[in-house]
Amino acid sequence: MNDVRALLSEAVPDDLRTADRWPDAESDIARGRALLARRRRRLALGGGTGLVAAGAAGALLLTGPLSTADRPAPAAGASAGASVPGEISVALVAYEGTQPKGYTLKTIPRGWEVATADNTALVLHKIGTPKSGTFEDKILVEGDLNPFPKSGDQAVEVNGAKGWFFSHKSADDSATLIFQTGQQRPVDRTPGKANPSNPKLAMTRLDVMVQLPHSLNWNVTTMVKFASGITVADGAGGAVG
Repeated sequence: MNDVRALLSEAVPDDLRTADRWPDAESDIARGRALLARRRRRLALGGGTGLVAAGAAGALLLTGPLSTADRPAPAAGASAGASVPGEISVALVAYEGTQPKGYTLKTIPRGWEVATADNTALVLHKIGTPKSGTFEDKILVEGDLNPFPKSGDQAVEVNGAKGWFFSHKSADDSATLIFQTGQQRPVDRTPGKANPSNPKLAMTRLDVMVQLPHSLNWNVTTMVKFASGITVADGAGGAVG
């Protein structure tokens, strides 16, 4: 598998490789990916073997009009049709920090910062949160190369791109948005274990999965607004499984 990753990573342009990684990027992103892997299984997204590298021409900037969908992410005891009464939603503000290489931001929750990032995933948390620890109450943005789900709790559009919203009922869980992009990446589709010496690569659409904690108290419109400011850079990768 390491050989496959090394082979595919050569497709990433040098100027898009992050020389100085965000602190503790491997452990924090690994926790987020493990959580999303469980989430994907619950959403029946399917899977494959191998991990993807990057390198398709052109970048996709997800900006533009918002969806009219306004279904909020529920918290404990709340219905799926309204934000939690008496709780203040965290405001979205312009992101003015250093942009990560793979998935960049136009907006960010007020009082939040980039915790860790690489060319495949991006983790955000509240300012002052330790860099390591659990993935609880964090935002994860990750490229996704699994089959796109056929249904969800609510259909959404991210600047014209098809997407789904999943509320997830547990109070300590997170809401999820997944939306399509126009980019593709090579994926090793070898049945069973990947063969590093002879990978069977297939071009696969790169989708974007955004996991958002209920503590933000966002409705779907705000979630889509946040997602619309994510730029999928040329060289951004995605995960399988």
